[in-house]
Amino acid sequence: MKLFVRNSRGPLDWLMLGTASAAGLFLTGKIVRKLSVSKLDLRDKIVLITGGSRGLGLCLGFELGNRGARLALCARDQQELEEARNRLAARGIEAAVFPCDISDESQISPLVGNVLDRYGRIDVLVNNAGHIIAAPFESFDHSDFERAMNVMFWAPVNLSFAVLPLMKQQRSGSIVNITSIGGRVSVPHLLPYCCAKYAFVGFSNGLGAEVKSQGIHVLTAIPGLMRTGSYLNAQFKGSAEREFAWFGLLGNLPGFSVAASYAARCIVNALETNRHTCTISLPAKFLMRAEALFPETTQRVFSATSQYLLPAPNGEKVALSGKILNNRFNRVFQALTALGKSAALQLNE
Repeated sequence: MKLFVRNSRGPLDWLMLGTASAAGLFLTGKIVRKLSVSKLDLRDKIVLITGGSRGLGLCLGFELGNRGARLALCARDQQELEEARNRLAARGIEAAVFPCDISDESQISPLVGNVLDRYGRIDVLVNNAGHIIAAPFESFDHSDFERAMNVMFWAPVNLSFAVLPLMKQQRSGSIVNITSIGGRVSVPHLLPYCCAKYAFVGFSNGLGAEVKSQGIHVLTAIPGLMRTGSYLNAQFKGSAEREFAWFGLLGNLPGFSVAASYAARCIVNALETNRHTCTISLPAKFLMRAEALFPETTQRVFSATSQYLLPAPNGEKVALSGKILNNRFNRVFQALTALGKSAALQLNE
């Protein structure tokens, strides 16, 4: 006797089966990708870090050094570099220091030559140096944009020109470009910074696509707000005290910002696993997605923020540093920015 089994699956059954299959394929793909990733061994790698004397640059030095890398730190201030080297040495991390103003193109080649004289090669270049000035557009002048572009765009471009021939000879090498959420979503009152970072993101992504076939890896790191203590070294124009207040509060409150050590760990993990992009912090990821999906709404929100929340333009063009302005604020502000001040002490800011 023949038995006939009737297919009793309905639409819901097929939907569940399809969902389970898709989930299985997704998990399988992730496992395959993890197995196929060749991890970069940082032991004894020579790493040149610009802006390496303080802030995120120094924090990256701690993280890379703990994983066995040998460091070449570059910054403008010799005294800050010596202090950074001493702090690294206290943790058993080797670092050589190279004073250099990378915004001056003529100093790039001697810098690279000095690092090669000391170590013989450069395995990883970390383009980290930055400069922040906050003000309404009316308080900026051409020099503010020029300085931002020189430090955060032309310097990484010139350094890449200098190290890429070496890496091509080695058939290996990595370039880590520390950009910013400001290079993906332009923020009011930070126009010079955002313009330079936008250009930097474009350069980094395009460069990575071109040199991958030559054995060179480029990582574009996109941090959101970080507690590095850099708010004390930033500059402010216009209603400088009010500009410093909003910048200092947002840049140091948990939830809006992340610890510098967490950001450094994310970046080095991404370097080790040969990732091409690394976006750090949930607010940064949310802002990028919001701007991509709802550009008109995002623009209206920023416009309202500029009009009603940020300091109004007053035409003042004198720049004041965060350290000077911080002394003018009371204990309530100091308490709200305590994490940032602690980071500044730890990271030589």
